[in-house]
Amino acid sequence: MKNKIYKYFIYIFVINFLVISSALFIEYILKVKPCALCIYERYPYYLILLFSALFFLKNNWKNELMILIIITSVVSFFLAGYHVGIEYGLINELSSCKTEVGKNISKDILLKELQSKLAPSCKEVGFKLFGLSLASINMIMSLILTILYYKIFSWTKKTSK
Repeated sequence: MKNKIYKYFIYIFVINFLVISSALFIEYILKVKPCALCIYERYPYYLILLFSALFFLKNNWKNELMILIIITSVVSFFLAGYHVGIEYGLINELSSCKTEVGKNISKDILLKELQSKLAPSCKEVGFKLFGLSLASINMIMSLILTILYYKIFSWTKKTSK
C-alpha cells in the first residue's frame, strides 16, 4: 500500500505541474496575457506542487500534507469561482483588474496609463477552450481535483490504521 501512496503523490505532482505548464504555455507561447486574477489563480497550484514534493522528503506527514492540499484546492475553486463571477458580471472587478480613466484626461496621461497597464481586465476572456474561459475550466478542474484529493486522503487515512 505504501507504493500506492507514493503513486498518488506523484500523480498529484504531475497533474499540478501540467496545469501550471499549460498556463505558462498559453501565456508565453500563445502570447495570451493573463489578468491579475489569472496570476493569483496559479498560486494554489504552486503550493500543491510544493506540498506534494514535500511528501518525498517527509512521507510520515502524508495526512497533514493531504489536508493542506485539499484546503489549497478548495481555495483554488473559490478563487476561480470569483473570477468566473467577474467574467459574467455577477461580481465587481478588483481594483487591480481594471483601469480607472476619468473623463477629463489628457492624451499623454491616457497613453501612459494604457502602456503601464500590462494585464487585461479580469472581465475580458482572452482565451477559450471548448467554449469555456480558462477561469471556468480552472473552477471545474479545482472542484474535480478537490474531490479526487479527498478520495486520496480517505485511502491514505485507511492505510494509517
